[in-house]
Parts: sequence; structure tokens; C-alpha cells
Amino acid sequence: MTNAELNTFLDLEWHCAAFTPEEASVSAPLSPKQWARILSRHPELQEFCPFAEFTPGDWVVVLEKQLPFAWRCSCWKDFTPHQWQRLLRHQPTLLHYCEIPDHPAVRSGLLASDWPFEKEIDTSDFTLGDWFWTVKHNPSTWFQCPCREQFTKPMWWSILYSSADLLPDCPCLDKFSDEDWRRLNIIPKLKDRIRTREQFRKLIDLTRYPFRNSRFDE
Repeated sequence: MTNAELNTFLDLEWHCAAFTPEEASVSAPLSPKQWARILSRHPELQEFCPFAEFTPGDWVVVLEKQLPFAWRCSCWKDFTPHQWQRLLRHQPTLLHYCEIPDHPAVRSGLLASDWPFEKEIDTSDFTLGDWFWTVKHNPSTWFQCPCREQFTKPMWWSILYSSADLLPDCPCLDKFSDEDWRRLNIIPKLKDRIRTREQFRKLIDLTRYPFRNSRFDE
């Protein structure tokens, strides 16, 4: 992932967090992009879908959720490294369609998935963006990341937005604004992991920043 792609992704994710997920409209006429979203949720509508009009980006949307449609895709060679990175995180078995398996973004996509051979993945040429993508979607790789001190506040926000596993390791908690915390919506990401009173106390301590102006600190 290049720096430009990384910054675009971080900015888009932060802004989208303010809204509820968009529901695909079923009103006509539908664009290929709308069809991709619909098909990712309702594969039974495939007979009405204009597959020939799909772009590589549309195919990524579909294949992330609907692996059986892989045989219909005819534009594998047109996928960008970043699109492969995104797709392989969800569907690592599609690697055999990839014509650039040695690209670092492709390998980071595999490492971000549940790829059973992750120990064999070469990470020596990963960019900061590649490591960010890997850690964001596979927090267990955090301790093998050589550039974790370079992660910026927007990158940390994005990591915690995907998973709260690394909350105790985040050095940016006091830099998050109230709006950052509102969009992060951290409590629901952790509530199912709370089993004891001590865990609950730790959670309150870790998430006290959004309430720093409240009466609870008095």
C-alpha cells in the first residue's frame, strides 16, 4: 500500500464511521457498483446481474463475501496490488488467480488473513502501509511489526476501529478528540470480552479519555 493509498483509506474510513452502513437500493436502474453490493448479500439474484459491466473494484466487493462467483470473474490480471491485498484478507484461497503473488501488498493481504502458512511469508520489504494493513486486520502480528513506533494517530484510530485488541498498546489515546472517540465506539468492541470485575475496571481506565470532562473524574 503506497502512502497515497494509505492516506486516502484512513481519511475515508474515519468519515464513513459517522454513518450507518449504506443499504443497497433495489430501485432501477442499478449501477454495477450497486449490483456488486446487492450480490454480495443476495447471491440468489445473480441471474439479473450485469456481470459483464463489473470493474475489478466491483468484483472485489462481491468476492469478499461470495467466493463461489470466482469462476465468473475474467479480470484477475486487472486487479491492483491494493485490491489483491483487500481481497486476500477475506479469501486467501484466491491466491492462485493472482499474477503478482510476490508483491508485498499481496503478501500482507495473506498475512492479514487466516493463511495457514503465514510463517513462510517474507515481510522484509513490507512498507509502513503494508504493516499497517496486516496489524489492523490481524493484531496477533503486532509484536513482529518492525515499524510500530511509526504508526500515526489516524493509523491507530483505524486499527482500533477494526479491533480493540491493541487498545492497551495505543500511545495516542490522549490525542483522540471527543469526535474520534464517538466514531470509534470502542465499548461494543470490548463488552463481550469482559468476564471479571477487574477486567471491567481496566476497561473503564483505558476508555476514560472520552469522558475526561465528565463528573466521573471529580
